[in-house]
Amino acid sequence: MKNIRIRVCGILEKNDELLLVKHVKNKCEYYLLPGGGVDHGEDFRTALKREFMEECSLDVEVGDMIFISEGIAPNGGRHIVNIYFKVSYISGDLQVGLDGSNLIGVEYIKKSDLENIILHPNTKKELKEYFENGNTGIKYLGNRWE
Repeated sequence: MKNIRIRVCGILEKNDELLLVKHVKNKCEYYLLPGGGVDHGEDFRTALKREFMEECSLDVEVGDMIFISEGIAPNGGRHIVNIYFKVSYISGDLQVGLDGSNLIGVEYIKKSDLENIILHPNTKKELKEYFENGNTGIKYLGNRWE
């Protein structure tokens, strides 16, 4: 039996920009919200703080839960539950951490430029609504496998 992977990620805004991590896989570059897998026995907020430090070298405060989405591979080989939180900067200098994955960069992207990038999972529409309206309650976004 295969396990479901739980991934937490953070929405960190700075003025009109959003912090994203840049990955490369099979020579294709794409962006993700900073975050990663929850370890056994670790709560979501602790996991997200750890992931921000590992990927971005930033200490953050984890706020409200905003979205939940899933990524279910068409062949059933993978199932990921993504849990999105609002986060606030506490301290640190933004730089690529020692994540050891396909991570090649961390950068703030103008919110208006989100349409021009590849974002996995694709939550551009929901992020835009969140930026415009704030948190209107936790939203389930369904399967966003790409």
